[in-house]
Order: sequence, then C-alpha cells, then structure tokens
Amino acid sequence: MIGPVRDPDFWWHLRTGQLILDRHGLLGTDPFTYTATGHVWVMHEWLTEVLLALLHAAGGLALIVLVLSSVTWLGLLCVVQRARLARPHSATVALGLLLAVVAGYPIWGPRAQMITFALTCLVLFLVERHLRRGGRAIWALVPLFLLWSNLHSGFIIGAAFIVLIVAAEGVAGRLGVPGAAPGARVRELVWVAAACLAVVVINPNGPGIYLYPFQTQGSAAQQALILEWQSPDYHMTELLPFGLMLLSLAVMVAVNRRLTPRDAVLVLATTALSMQSVRHVALFIAAATPLWIQQVELTRTRLFAWWGARGRGGRRWTSPPRRLMLLTSLPVALVLGLLGATRLAVAATTREDSAYYAKDFPVCAVRWLDSAPDGLRIFNQYGEGGYLASRLDVRGDRVFIFGDAALMGDRLLLAAVGVEAVAPGWEQTLHDSRTDIVLFDRGTALDHALIASPRWMLVYRDSLSDAFVPATAAGRELATRLPAQPVVASSSPCSPDHPSAEAKAG
Repeated sequence: MIGPVRDPDFWWHLRTGQLILDRHGLLGTDPFTYTATGHVWVMHEWLTEVLLALLHAAGGLALIVLVLSSVTWLGLLCVVQRARLARPHSATVALGLLLAVVAGYPIWGPRAQMITFALTCLVLFLVERHLRRGGRAIWALVPLFLLWSNLHSGFIIGAAFIVLIVAAEGVAGRLGVPGAAPGARVRELVWVAAACLAVVVINPNGPGIYLYPFQTQGSAAQQALILEWQSPDYHMTELLPFGLMLLSLAVMVAVNRRLTPRDAVLVLATTALSMQSVRHVALFIAAATPLWIQQVELTRTRLFAWWGARGRGGRRWTSPPRRLMLLTSLPVALVLGLLGATRLAVAATTREDSAYYAKDFPVCAVRWLDSAPDGLRIFNQYGEGGYLASRLDVRGDRVFIFGDAALMGDRLLLAAVGVEAVAPGWEQTLHDSRTDIVLFDRGTALDHALIASPRWMLVYRDSLSDAFVPATAAGRELATRLPAQPVVASSSPCSPDHPSAEAKAG
C-alpha cells in the first residue's frame, strides 16, 4: 500500500532528525533557509524525526518505508478490530477494508501523518471497546498521549475525538437516546480524557504544543496556498473511491436509520474536516470505516430478509452460505496482499537519488550543485525546499523556503508565491533577500519570465528544472565558478531534452 516517497516534507523531516542527533538537542531556530533564520521553531514532531534518522542510518529508505507501512497497516488493523466489536460478517469487514485502502490512496505514504492515523485508529478502538465492554484498558490512553504529543501535533485530533464522544454520549444519556453508553463508563472516560490532556504538556514545547495545530488551521495563507490543505478535487480519479465511500455511507444511514450518537458526531466531524482539506481523508477513513461496515451489514441483513420473505422455492435466507462468503473474502485479502507487497518492494528498492525521484524532486540539479561553490542562497519552489535542504545543508547552502509553513510564516509564504506568480515586485523580493541563484521548475510562469528577461542568465537545465543567476557583475562572476552543463544521454532525466521536459513545458 505504501509506495516510494511522495510527500515533499519527508526529506527535511529526515534531515532534521539527523541534525538533532548530531547536535544532541533540538533546533531552536531554522537551519535551512536564508530568509527565516530568526524564526522560533516549535518542533512538534521531533521524536518522529529522530526515529526517521535512526531508521535511515540502520537501513536507508527501505527500512523507513517498511516501518511506516507496518504502522499504517496497524492503524487499519485497529479499524478492523473496532468494526468487529459489532460482530459483522468477515466478508463485510473485508469489503470495508478494501474500500478504505483504496479511498486512502492519495494519503498513504512514508510520512509522519501515518503515525497520527494509526494512533487515531487505536484511540477510537480503545474508546469504543470501553463504552461497549468497560474495563481498565482505557487507561492505556494516558501513556499513549504522552508519547503521541512528542511524535506529532496530531494528538489534538485524538483528544478532540474523545471530547466529542464524551459530549455526544453525555447528552444521549440524559435524553435517554437508544444506544447510549452506560453513564459510569462515560464518566470514567471523562477522567481518562482529563489525564490525557494533562500529560501531553510533557514535551520540549510544554503547554505551547497546544497552540501549534491552531496556528496552522488559523493561517489563511497556508489554507489557501498549500495544496494538501485545500478541499478535495473530485476531478482527480484517485479521490473517487473516497467520494463513493462518503456517498454510499450517507445513503445507507438514511435507509437503515440506525446510528449511535458517538458514530454520528465522529462521521459529521470527519466529513467536515475531509471537505476542508484532502489530508483529512485519512481521519474520515479512521472514524467512518467501521460505521460503513456496520451499515453494509445492516443493508445485507435487510436484503436477505426481503429475499426470504418472497418465499423463493420455500427457502428463507437470512444470510448467504458461509462458504460463499469465505470465497468472496479470500480474493479481497489476496488483492490487498499483492498490492501492498508490490508497492512495498518498489519503494524499498528506490534510492533517494534515483531516476524515479528525479521526476518530482530536483535530484539532477543537486548533483550539479554538488560541484558548485558552497554557501549559495537558492530561491526554490515550496514543495522542493525540503529535498534541497536535506541534500545541500551539509554544503552550507540555504533555500528561500521549505515545508514547515508555520515556521516560515504567512509573510514569507506570500512573498514566495508572489515571486512564483511573477507578481509586481517579484524581482525586488529576490534582490532584497540577496538570492544567488533561482532553481525552479521548467514551464512555469517564473521560468518563462526569467528566460525572457535580459536581467537573468540561464546557467543550468534538466528535464525538471532551470537555474538562473542575475545578469549582474556578481552574478556573472558566480556563473564562471558554477559547473558546466552536464552532458548526459537524452534518455536520462538529467537531460534537458528528456521527453518529460517537453510534456511539462507543454
């Protein structure tokens, strides 16, 4: 299920973990840019970054992909276990799991968010199990949240879900709504939630960790400019399974009219989140898949009861033959296994400087810059800053911007977008920031403007990127010290004549 790295933030997370280990402490300010060096860095996922660095040192990208793939599958296993609390048929569970895997395709990958996905699934399973059966296992959430608050700021999602469930069950209990959990279990869950909210402040950021998620959600620039924070585009084929899951769930709930208060608030909340941002599709899958399975089971029961009521051949079916259901489950398991194994094998054998990554990241440009004078100030695309920072940081090169949008700040985000869009004053921004070189994707508005301008000189080109220096005395002097344009086969992604360059420019 997890393939090679597609998340542009992965690279700077990995490099950050390496720097934390090298310096034996957290980084108080930004080490990667020449524009945000004084900004205070709230390292809300420092422990994940350290783990990535340790895994990379032990087994490279292959080990990272293997571990994060296992984490994702553990999350899906918690989804299955939560669904099985209602005792649905195994074939229904298999169908729900298959749809969840396919619906989450745009989200799955080696990334820190998979840890939050898995922990969210685990929290929802433990809460549901407690409300159904009781017991002391629910107190395992307290050390879990302590760990989570150091792994990723997504702990706030898990805490919010518990609060929503407590509120829904509290109201339902007072109103005598059918399906409400026993009051004693809800009250114990309140104490557990309070303990969880208390222990999350035990991290290097202290109580300030509570503010970080709201800084991101409250940033108009981040919400508007970063693709992953934008609403789903249903013209994208890979989002259609998510749309199918959402629509079919709505129809089944309307037909079956059976829904617990806690399921209702979870589905409403995660539907709203997924409509706001495509990255929250994973939260919808975590919260809504067990309900989808339950609704399919109710629909199946209704259909077979209706079929039996018709009295076909004097036989009344209330469920399909177990052997038939088993035969339908096996292909689903086989498909999931083959899909996961194939993608995992590809991801584990793909190097970070391979031709595969050269299609999306400036792999070839980094090879060229390895022989350039060090300490360069590079204006770059937002999504490529993480890769450039991770590969060029050791040389002392710095980028204009990278993927921690909260660290960058709205002002810098808007300035970068202004240059990218060739808005009035774009050249002044580059001049004021003392940019040495512009490295940007071919075929973009900025690329066309730089090519057409007599004030800039093209010094490098590959299938993905063009590089320019100012046509000033300092820029011309730098151009004489830069490596020559590499000569490579036209079949190489590092060739400016590679077919992918023509497709991008077109």
